[in-house]
Amino acid sequence: MHVPSNPVPRSPRPPFAAAVIAMFAGFAGIAHAVEFDEKVKAPMFKDTAELRSRAQAYSGRDAQSRPAGLDALVRNRQLSQERFDMSWELQRAIEDKRPLGDLSGQGVVDRGDGTFSVDLSSYPQWGDPADHLASMLSALDPALLGAELARRGVKPEDHAKLREYLATHPEKAATGTAALPVSVSFSRIVRKYDKLKRPVPDSLVLSYIYQRERATTEARRAWAESLLDTIGPGASRILESYFSEMKETAVWGPSDTRAGIDGLLANLRLPDFEQKAAAEAKGVTP
Repeated sequence: MHVPSNPVPRSPRPPFAAAVIAMFAGFAGIAHAVEFDEKVKAPMFKDTAELRSRAQAYSGRDAQSRPAGLDALVRNRQLSQERFDMSWELQRAIEDKRPLGDLSGQGVVDRGDGTFSVDLSSYPQWGDPADHLASMLSALDPALLGAELARRGVKPEDHAKLREYLATHPEKAATGTAALPVSVSFSRIVRKYDKLKRPVPDSLVLSYIYQRERATTEARRAWAESLLDTIGPGASRILESYFSEMKETAVWGPSDTRAGIDGLLANLRLPDFEQKAAAEAKGVTP
């Protein structure tokens, strides 16, 4: 679970309940489809020493990239992938109640009740810059945002480009396009297991969630990169400065994994799952 301190909904790794709810949300079509691959396994650290070492190494690489600013961070696909994998492993460990060891040096503070707090302002490596950008732009009132950006020096033509991009390139459409083929292909694998009267392994479901969320994360990064290209470096720096002033903390905690997996599989087993997904892809409510 990820609980922000401001009203902007951000979830680097959604809990399983949220993953089920999001099953049909934001599907926008299939383009350059990447389907589910049974050979790709979700990453998992061996022990707390390995987790700490990897968290330290990742945090160092992120820190080295931060001075270049939002534009460079968004364009760094390799770092984005590493951030996703590191966050995935942390939250899976929390879900499984596995010991994390002392990660306070990287900003992950044990609250003593099975949850962990993260000050994303002081330790921004645990937040996804593309997700932050998309969340802020969708949550803030467009008129108020426009007035504030104008006050800070964004040119009217650059603000017009921003408005047009958001209107014609919805972020949910980009992530839905990436998620849909993964979900549809995995639903067919689930039906194969059912036909053989074999249970779908939890590890396979976790691999599916990992691949789907990895695809949506990359789609969101590409969406943000295109947005920054559209508005130009001057407006991008002002947007970054404005959003960086908004303080945020997060709380990560476990959710009901068993119920989440069961609910997710129930949705995938719906007889009209693919039809509903296709309808959502066209923006039609079934």
